[in-house]
Amino acid sequence: MAGGRKPRPTVFLPVFNRARLLASAIESVLSQSFGDFELLIVDDGSTDGSSDVARSYDDPRIRLVVSARNQGIPRTRNLGLELASGEYLANADSDDWSHPQRLARQVAFLDAHPAIAAVGSWVLKTDASGTRVRAPLIRPTDPRSIRGRILFATCFKNPTMTARTGVLREFGYREQFVICSDIDLWSRVSEKYALANLPKFLVRYRPGGTSHQPSAPGVAMRRMLVRDMLTSFGVDFDESDVERHVMLRNFSGFRPTPDYLEWAEQWLGGLARHNARSRWYPEPEFGRTVAERWLLLQLRALAAGQRPVGIARIASRASALAGAVPDYFAQAMGYLRGRTHRFG
Repeated sequence: MAGGRKPRPTVFLPVFNRARLLASAIESVLSQSFGDFELLIVDDGSTDGSSDVARSYDDPRIRLVVSARNQGIPRTRNLGLELASGEYLANADSDDWSHPQRLARQVAFLDAHPAIAAVGSWVLKTDASGTRVRAPLIRPTDPRSIRGRILFATCFKNPTMTARTGVLREFGYREQFVICSDIDLWSRVSEKYALANLPKFLVRYRPGGTSHQPSAPGVAMRRMLVRDMLTSFGVDFDESDVERHVMLRNFSGFRPTPDYLEWAEQWLGGLARHNARSRWYPEPEFGRTVAERWLLLQLRALAAGQRPVGIARIASRASALAGAVPDYFAQAMGYLRGRTHRFG
């Protein structure tokens, strides 16, 4: 920056062999209505000319760093944290697209809420071509709701996140998480700081990274994530509990067996009782999430032609969600808006 003045946010954009898609991501940053930023691009040893695409832009706000060899995303993200000069760090992915108002809205939010360490947003999810054909991704927005849900669900999309750089440096990305390093980071940050999402569609997200692929390393990383979260929670568990809790975090294509339903009945009740004593997660938000997971399992069982476990308790469990009705309504309305929303 001219005169050595630091930018408000650093937009950090790591890239590895995305030459075909990188231009769109860069241009969405350069087109931001909030212009006081630096765009830090770290090329993680690309062999397809990605760095040449970055060099083709003549803009003093761009800073390009090229690694001699591929180091992987956690180490590259830590390098970005080390090099960033902004008060805030806004994540961006090399195949995604940011709304022109993204930085303006997130910087203004963090300026106005000094107790919140980072803020994300809702997402428009596209297919591989970048055309938005899939459902929007709606996440909880309130910090207490996020903290109460984070043991059971991923509450953020990393390329939507803008955070206080000092907080990110305090935690850093753990490099043993070759997959899910961002989920691990936000879980650890949430133990000490409040986090939020804006109920706005500020990023167009193109899935397809390694964290979305079923693989032995991916399964191992998700188990490591759950194991660490349960350890921090202070609850008793064994490896069978870890494996089954991973399933509680992602119901996609999941059909619970009678044995699983019996386990979940005991497990979820135990988590609720433990939190009632420890208050590690906020209440009533954690209790509502437990009830929600339990009810979703019963619905999955019914859809699979099975008899739910504890069917007589469905009404009492459902009543626990009454206080969250406004949040559910807001998310449903957001989902409907996302189905018709267009930008870019």
